[in-house]
Amino acid sequence: MANQIQSFGMSKMTIGSCNDFHNRVNTFIQTATPAALHIESQATAYAEAIKTLDSIVNRERAFVSTKALREADLVRDSAAGVISQVINACLTSPVAERKAAAQLLDVKMSPYRGIRNHEYTKQTAEVRGMLVMLDAQADAVTMLGLSLEVEALRKANATFDTQYYTRTAESGARMAQSNVKSEEVVEKVNKLYNEIVMLVNAYAVVQPTDTINTFIGNVNGAVAAFSRIAGSSTSGNGEVGEGEAPDPIPGGGGDGDDGESPDPIV
Repeated sequence: MANQIQSFGMSKMTIGSCNDFHNRVNTFIQTATPAALHIESQATAYAEAIKTLDSIVNRERAFVSTKALREADLVRDSAAGVISQVINACLTSPVAERKAAAQLLDVKMSPYRGIRNHEYTKQTAEVRGMLVMLDAQADAVTMLGLSLEVEALRKANATFDTQYYTRTAESGARMAQSNVKSEEVVEKVNKLYNEIVMLVNAYAVVQPTDTINTFIGNVNGAVAAFSRIAGSSTSGNGEVGEGEAPDPIPGGGGDGDDGESPDPIV
C-alpha cells in the first residue's frame, strides 16, 4: 500500500502552532526539493504565504516611542501643575510685587486651566500657546521664580511633539501589516498545504520514489506531533478531515483582534 500523508484537525491549531507546522513542512519541501515532489508552483506560493503568516505571528503591538511619550507628558504635566500652584499660592502673598505678578498671570492662565486632562495633541498645541503667553509675561514669571519650570515645560513639550512624530511614522510603517487578516492568511496557507498534500499523495501512488516516501514520513511525523498539540486525531486520506474547514476557529488562540486601535500612548 502506497505511503500517504495523513490529515488532522488543522483548524484546531492556534495561529502560532499553525505557523510552526507550516514552517516545518516547508523545510521538508526544500530538503526534498519541489521538483522531486512535483510541486514547483505550489511550493513557491506556499513559501510566500508562510512569510506573510510569519509577519502576523510576530506582529508588533507596542510602540518604541511609548516610553518617551509618557515620560515627556509626565514632565510637562508636572511643570504646568507647579506653575499653576505657585501662581495660586502667590495670590495671597504679603509681598505686593509678587501678589501683583500672580494676579496678572492668574488672568493670563485662565484659558489654559485643565489642559493636563486634554487629548495629547490638543494639549501640545495649548502648551505652545501657554509658553508664548508666559514669554510675554517674563517679568511676572521671574518675580514668582518660575523661569526654570517654564523652561522645563518648553523642553518637555518639544520632546513630546518630536516623539509623537516618531509614533506617527511607526504607525504608518506597520499599517500594511495591521491590515492583514489572520484568518484569511491561515486559510490561504492551509489551502496551499492541502493542494501539496493531494499532489504528493497522488505521485506516491503512481510514481513513488525514495524522496517522496521520505518526505511523506517527515510530514507525517509533524502531523502526529501537531495533532496532539491541537487535540485532534489523524486520518489517512490526506485531506483536512470531515466537517472541518482549513481555517482557524474564530477566537481559537489567535494573535488578537484585527483592526484593534492602540491607545494613543500604549
